[in-house]
Amino acid sequence: MKFEVTRLKRNNFILKQEGLAKLYLYKDDSVIIPSKSMKVFYNEKMEINRDISLLAIKAYNNIINQESLEIVDSMAASGVTSLRLLKNSINIEKIYINDINPVAVKLIDKNLRLNGIASNRIALSNKDANLLFAEISQKNRLPDVISIDPFGTPNVYVDTAFKAIKKHDGLLCITATDTAVLFGVRPKACVRKYMSKPIHSEYCKEVGARILLYFISRIANINNNGITPLLTFYSNHFIRVFALTYSGKTRIQKNSLNSYGYLIHCNKCGYRTTVSEYRLGNPHVCPLCLNNDHLYYSGPLWIKEIHQKPFLDEIIQLNEQNAIGNKKRIEKLINYALQEIGMPISYYNLHKLCQKLKLSSIPKLDNLINLIKENGYTASRTHFDFLSLKTNMRIEDLKSLLLKIEK
Repeated sequence: MKFEVTRLKRNNFILKQEGLAKLYLYKDDSVIIPSKSMKVFYNEKMEINRDISLLAIKAYNNIINQESLEIVDSMAASGVTSLRLLKNSINIEKIYINDINPVAVKLIDKNLRLNGIASNRIALSNKDANLLFAEISQKNRLPDVISIDPFGTPNVYVDTAFKAIKKHDGLLCITATDTAVLFGVRPKACVRKYMSKPIHSEYCKEVGARILLYFISRIANINNNGITPLLTFYSNHFIRVFALTYSGKTRIQKNSLNSYGYLIHCNKCGYRTTVSEYRLGNPHVCPLCLNNDHLYYSGPLWIKEIHQKPFLDEIIQLNEQNAIGNKKRIEKLINYALQEIGMPISYYNLHKLCQKLKLSSIPKLDNLINLIKENGYTASRTHFDFLSLKTNMRIEDLKSLLLKIEK
C-alpha cells in the first residue's frame, strides 16, 4: 500500500533516535503535552513501555514460540514500536502496522523509508483497530502477537483481538492509560468499563492492574480462551499487560475461574485480605478492629500470579544484551517484579505508615524487610511503588515492629 509522502515538508519535522530506530516527528507535536490533539501521537515518557515491549516479544520468541512471528501493531502512531521491532532482528514473517489516523500512516511510511525498511513483510494500513482485527480473524494464519496501545481504555478492542489472536500460545500486549478509572478515582466509570469495583488506597496501582487482568481474562473466556499473565507492570501513569493465550474448556474452568476473587479492606485500621469469587459472602465486621462502618470490598479482580519467573528472567538477560535506553530502570523494575511472585496482594507504603504512627524517623526499606524475614515472615519490594513493601505479616504486627524500631 503506497502513501503520498511528497506533501510532507521536511521543515515541519524534527529527527529523533529511539533505540536503533530513527524517526521523524512533527515539530508542533514535540512542544505540547501528549494528547489527542497531536497530529501524530508520540509520548517520550512511554519509551519504557516500548523498551519492555521489545524485550517481551523477544523473550516470547526465544522461550515460548520459536517460529517466525506474525505481529499486529494495531495503534502504531509514529510507527516507533514497529520500527524498533524491525531494527532489532526479531524473527518476523509479517507485521501489520496500522493506525486510524491517516496523517500517522503517512508519517509511518516516511519513517520506514528513513530507516531503509522496504519489505513485503510489512502490511501498512489506515483502519479502525477493530476492523483490522475482524479482517485478520478471517485469515488462515492467525497472528502470534497483537499489541493494543490506545490513548485511554483498551476495553473496546479486547473482544475482537481475541477473535484475531492465535488461540494457543498467542501473545497479547495491552496498555491502559485511564489509570484514574482503574485506581478508584472514578469508581463508577471503572464498574462501567471493566465490570469491577476499584479501591482508592495506597496500593490502588496493583488493584487497578488486577482489575485490568480480570477484564481481559473474562473477555478471553467469552471467546473460549484463557490467559496466563507473563508480566504486568505499572509505570508513568499506564499499565501494560503481556498475557499468553490458551484454549480448552476444562483448563479454562480449572485455571481462569479460580483466578477471580475480591479484596476486603478496612479503611480504619488498614486490614486487608482476599477471597475467591465464590466465597465472598457478606462480610460485616473487620476481624482486626471489629469496626463495621469502614469495611470495603473491591472486585472482582485477578487474585493469582501476575508474572511468570522464566519470562522475567529472560527479559533481564535480554535487557543486558540489547540497545535499550532505560536499561537500569528496567533492571530495577523487573527485579522488583520478580520479588512480587508468591507474595500477598497489596503493599504498604512505608512513609505513609510511619506518618500514621507519628514516628520521628523512617527506617530503611531494605533493613525493615530483612527484619521482617528474621521474625519468620516473608517480605519484598514492589515495582508498583518503590517506597512500599509486600509482606505476609499482619498489619498490627508490622505497626508493632515499627514502634519497636522507633524505641
